Amino acid sequence: MKPLRLRWLRTALLGYSPEWTAGVRRHPGLAAALPAATIGCAFVPYAGFPALAAAALLCAGLYARNEPLPLLLLCECSGARLLVRKIGTAWRNYFLAALPAAALTAALHPRTAWLAALWLPFAALLLAYAVLAKYARYDPAIPETPLPAATRLGFAGFLVPVFLPVSYAVRAERNLDRYLYDYD
Repeated sequence: MKPLRLRWLRTALLGYSPEWTAGVRRHPGLAAALPAATIGCAFVPYAGFPALAAAALLCAGLYARNEPLPLLLLCECSGARLLVRKIGTAWRNYFLAALPAAALTAALHPRTAWLAALWLPFAALLLAYAVLAKYARYDPAIPETPLPAATRLGFAGFLVPVFLPVSYAVRAERNLDRYLYDYD
């Protein structure tokens, strides 16, 4: 049996994000099952928003692989501007995919809407953290770098709120500027 190919999927559909396009092309079954599972969890009280938080954690895993340097050079912008674009694209793609499940959960179980107040900032911070952690350790010569212990703890949710995103933001900008402007 031939694997499912998604040649029709273009990067423009996913905000020109090579991470999201490669992730969907690499795992088409998971890309279809994840929204279906979150919508299915919307029918269970108090399960909808935690399922969306787990989906954010899975989507953060898309930022484990490094794209080639020519893809980063195409945007012709600074490291800080590139990080803002990447974080904005990650938020756009995730929240557009999560919107149907979130709306259904809030409509079916209005008493659980307070969980959305926890889920929204958690998912946004987790995706921003994933982008910043990726580019803080970005090296175009290494396609997939192993995660440091602090990053794994951050993804687990222990240190995400304050410490790691701030420290990774500075390191990510410096690291990207080094590659974008050919500093050595």
